[in-house]
Amino acid sequence: MKPVISNNKGQFVIETVLMMVVTIGFFLWGTNQLREGKFLAKMIGGPWQKVAGMIEAGVWETPDKARKLHPNQIERSVTVDPNH
Repeated sequence: MKPVISNNKGQFVIETVLMMVVTIGFFLWGTNQLREGKFLAKMIGGPWQKVAGMIEAGVWETPDKARKLHPNQIERSVTVDPNH
């Protein structure tokens, strides 16, 4: 007959250490993925292009496209000069 082990005091420590190792490993993997993928930079920088176009030219486009669509660039048939 096999002897029954009735001492489980070390099991909690072992499981806690393993859970800490897994958690730290997952955290390090996640932070590396965020750095390499530049997730936050894309989230902040992408919409900023359209906001910059609105600030510069009043149009929800990237600044290069928005400059061409600025109301000041429209050809007008009316002039301010009274001699014309």
